[in-house]
Amino acid sequence: MGNVTLAVEDAREVWAMRVLDGLRQDVRAAVRGLRKSPGFSAVVIGTLALGIGANTSLFSIFNSLIMRPLPVRDPGSLALLTDGSWSFPVWQEISARTDLFDGAFAWSRESFDVAQGGRAVPVDGAYVSGRFFDVLGVPAFRGRMLTPADDSAGAAKRSRRCYQPSLLAPALRRRR
Repeated sequence: MGNVTLAVEDAREVWAMRVLDGLRQDVRAAVRGLRKSPGFSAVVIGTLALGIGANTSLFSIFNSLIMRPLPVRDPGSLALLTDGSWSFPVWQEISARTDLFDGAFAWSRESFDVAQGGRAVPVDGAYVSGRFFDVLGVPAFRGRMLTPADDSAGAAKRSRRCYQPSLLAPALRRRR
């Protein structure tokens, strides 16, 4: 008749559920091994938990910063023109060329000192041109938006509220 064990194995291979049977056997063997050495089991489970947590947090950061579109009116039509630092006359010429762009704005990153409780606290921010929020399509929640008139020399002298911060729409803050 032959080998009975070989016949049983051959019969199992034709079963449609052989994958689940193999998985069940692997799980039983793993549980037996983990019961034999609880210290090793704790290290393995802790390592898996840290690895899964780290991957989840990195993906969340990557998803929010890179994969989601920018929270502006038409993110696909934005273009960045950069060539070092441009002078104000060059910027005026670029912004005057309405035949080239639907809208243009300038910005420069800067660190500002904000007084809080009598102590200066550094805050990251930016110098922006008057059409910054208009071109991006970001509405103000409260306060006055910048206008192209704020780009002229002496604009800060004409309006004391010129550089008061406008609060961005709550929807923009939620999308970040």
